Amino acid sequence: MNLLSAVLLAVLAAPQVEVVSFQGEPRVGEWRGLADGRVNLAIAGKEESVALSEVLEVRFRGEPGKLDKPVAVVTLWDGSKLGAAQTRIIDKQLKLTSVTLGELSLPQGEVASVRFSDRFDEDEQWVKLVEKSSKSDLLVIRKEQTLDFLDGVVVEVTDKSVKFLLDGEEVSTKREKVFGLIFARRSSNPKLPAVRLELSNGDVLMAATVSGTDKGISATTASKTEIGLPLEQLKRIDFSQGKLRYLSQDPPRDVKYTRGIQDGPAFVPDRAFYAPELKPIGLRAYSRGLCIRPQTSLRYRLGGEYRRFQAIVGIDESVKDGGGDCDLTISGDGKQLLKLRMTSRDAARPIDLDVTDVVVLEIVVGFGGDAATNVDLGDNLDLADAKLIK
Repeated sequence: MNLLSAVLLAVLAAPQVEVVSFQGEPRVGEWRGLADGRVNLAIAGKEESVALSEVLEVRFRGEPGKLDKPVAVVTLWDGSKLGAAQTRIIDKQLKLTSVTLGELSLPQGEVASVRFSDRFDEDEQWVKLVEKSSKSDLLVIRKEQTLDFLDGVVVEVTDKSVKFLLDGEEVSTKREKVFGLIFARRSSNPKLPAVRLELSNGDVLMAATVSGTDKGISATTASKTEIGLPLEQLKRIDFSQGKLRYLSQDPPRDVKYTRGIQDGPAFVPDRAFYAPELKPIGLRAYSRGLCIRPQTSLRYRLGGEYRRFQAIVGIDESVKDGGGDCDLTISGDGKQLLKLRMTSRDAARPIDLDVTDVVVLEIVVGFGGDAATNVDLGDNLDLADAKLIK
């Protein structure tokens, strides 16, 4: 095969992706790789690129291939969750065989838990044990429909047995009798990984860095382990870790609200009052943001950590026939950053505010027009996709 044929085949095999950045609608095109700190793609035959510093996520389109269920699920302290066809722990190293990732070797200290089967129904019990704060490792076993555990230290795990230090004495248990292992955290909390990779089989891999290869992506973990990922196994690359905070992720520091005709709270996060998603008039639906009623003041502590505040502002479509009319004022440390009026006759509009060094952000929604004659039945103002960017 000559070079031209190889290039043509690579282009034809390139998956369709959506590149979501801080600004505007997602760019949709063919994947052209990751290089020099940029995501490259082709849109309608034109080569384009986006700096990684501006990318929130890359979504890979297409139907994933079906894979067999794993015989074990390994969770790491950094949030990675990996299905495994084989799992062993020898000489304080986790040896993992994955259908998608191949052979991996990770320090035992990075492992939070190993669940040896997903065939049983004790998920709720398992979750409670995982969330339990323990200074020792836990050896979890099944007793009919109940999960029980022993406190000690995991010494070794093979295909046939689990060696466990119990009260200073090493005991061996048949692997088939062990439901799972939960490990005590043995080191301080590491710096959160910068990239979250979702695979088509449901695996999640957290990475410190990612780079492009001829076949796909190379991810480097916090322990400097390099893992190759073929494009056909990728579902999403999330670069937003630590870059932004959606306003709906945390409650406001202070809420003031004078109730009008409508019953209920001053605002609701990640939905509209009368719909499961936020849909500013004339635009698509958004899964993140706030829907706010008039006579509401919300104060958020930013601590001077962010550069921009962005949102889509508009009356929610679920009340578009209600004569909505609202004033919106946004201030940073008492200084007015924005004042506008939105009605149900207005198309929604984006806002992008400089909040550099702002410690306290205040959002005030009031009655538009003549407040003395106004009713609030249609006054549901969306701050869709509201986010703070570092």
